[in-house]
Amino acid sequence: MSRLSQEFDAVYFDLDGVLYRGLVAVSGAAETVSELVRSGCAVAYVTNNASRTPGEVASHLNELGIPAAVSEVITSSQVAVQILCKLAPVGSRVFVVGGAGVEQALLDAGFIASRDPRDCVAVVQGFGPLVSWDDLAQASYLIQGGAIWIATNLDSTIPTQVGIAPGNGSFVAAVRNAVGREPDGVGGKPDRSMMDETVAVVPAKAPLLVGDRYDTDVAAGIAAGINTMLVLSGVSSPADVWASKIRAGYLGESVQDLITEYIGPQESMDGYSCGEAKAVYLAAESVVRATGGTRLERLRAADSLKWALVEHVGLDSFAEGQISLDLGE
Repeated sequence: MSRLSQEFDAVYFDLDGVLYRGLVAVSGAAETVSELVRSGCAVAYVTNNASRTPGEVASHLNELGIPAAVSEVITSSQVAVQILCKLAPVGSRVFVVGGAGVEQALLDAGFIASRDPRDCVAVVQGFGPLVSWDDLAQASYLIQGGAIWIATNLDSTIPTQVGIAPGNGSFVAAVRNAVGREPDGVGGKPDRSMMDETVAVVPAKAPLLVGDRYDTDVAAGIAAGINTMLVLSGVSSPADVWASKIRAGYLGESVQDLITEYIGPQESMDGYSCGEAKAVYLAAESVVRATGGTRLERLRAADSLKWALVEHVGLDSFAEGQISLDLGE
């Protein structure tokens, strides 16, 4: 049996929507990571969520049965503060927007982390469930006054066990609307800085980045030259796969597809097949129709056919829905 995990010597996991949703583990996540570790595969946990410290993230993962060391956790807060180190003297007073993760990263780097905006020369803005309108307002006033502005990440949403909620990118957008400019730096994916830090912490010759978003996870892997796997356990849906203008190397329902038999798509006479599924392009109907097999097999076949068609019909035909997808669901 051919397993996808056998092709890589390290797996870099996004967290929200990949290994857990809120406080609840994704089904099979603990078993998958544990098996990878037992097989000798290195792992790292790469999160744009800046609300918690690496220690808190590792503790949460261990509570869910997912083996994790603090040294294997890379947060967007850590990378954001590394960027700030290049722009402001260590020891400067910095206004904190976000949770304990932002504050601890600043303290670890030698900055004065402040919840009081007075005398702050910079703002580091990250996600935190208690971020308030006043936090965003005070950050806006400082930035308008010339303060350096670093965002931990630009994820517009975050998956929870209840549904999809606003992420740090939505809060950054509110400040952007107030100050009329972009942040001076962004720490998280898809910025390459985060993946460079991950490779430095957990080196690998053939790593795989597993995420649930095209705009952050897959884009970050492409920027860093790292293979990617998109899973459907978080934010992205088959419709997002179809509309995306960038391509993930692999598609999975969840991380469990790393340790089960991986059936890849194959070109056929009139389309693509994958396991028992087949996808064909019906030009008269402007539709790619996939039939047979599992949903995942149909999606893998359809995605391969999409990219085979791109050079003839263009990406916009898919992104704008001019060619639709019929998965037979």
